[in-house]
Amino acid sequence: MLLLLFAVGLFAGDLAPYSAGSEFVQFINKPQPLFTAHHWLGTDVIGHDFLTQMLFAVHETLGASLLCAPGAAVLGAILGALAGYYGGVVDGIVTFVSAALWSVPAIAILLIVVIFSKFPVTPAQFGFYLLLYLWPGVARVVRAQFIALRDREYVEAAHAAGASGPRIILRHLLPNSSGPIIVAMSALVGQSIIIVATVDYLGWGTEQSEKPTLGSLIADATRGTGFAAAPWWLYFIPGVTLAVLLACVNLVGDALDEALSA
Repeated sequence: MLLLLFAVGLFAGDLAPYSAGSEFVQFINKPQPLFTAHHWLGTDVIGHDFLTQMLFAVHETLGASLLCAPGAAVLGAILGALAGYYGGVVDGIVTFVSAALWSVPAIAILLIVVIFSKFPVTPAQFGFYLLLYLWPGVARVVRAQFIALRDREYVEAAHAAGASGPRIILRHLLPNSSGPIIVAMSALVGQSIIIVATVDYLGWGTEQSEKPTLGSLIADATRGTGFAAAPWWLYFIPGVTLAVLLACVNLVGDALDEALSA
């Protein structure tokens, strides 16, 4: 299921029957039901083909999340490695900054950043903002691993052989910490998907019609009408898709954790 969702996101432009944001004026304020001719998932209240909007929503949601997770993992691994290996002042600075970031909810920080930046933001910009916030999770994991590994015999042997600190980190400590880093990165994907959906639901994410996300589709279906008055498929389909995507990411993360910890 996760591979299917990734494939849908990757090839959304080829699979979509229409371009994102295309409006059918005859259907404005007259949403068509499921399985309407030429509109298999019906249309929304603005006259968009809902199948097209769903395909691009998966693309945009995964795009922002996947732009964030690898970058946050790399930044967190670098800072966590420096903190865990060198300790002292470096460890204190990294620990203080990560604790300061985690003391404020992600939604609050991102809303402030997005509001004061050029609106609407692109998925690349939003992924960058997420990267700057989510790296402490990986940094803490890597720091703990390095503290546990830096006194091992092979590290002492590398010291005795004259290996430099960066060489020991890159050649000996990071490879032995790759499992926890991969697991932490999979958790970042799930976190970023939730944050992207929430911010877009609040209306401060990407352009709603041309670059829809799962969160913005749910918001468009319910804003000003409520769940009772909105056609059910306009919030049910993106809501279920979001739930399935998060469940798949979490299950894969749990499986990686079990496999790499064995």
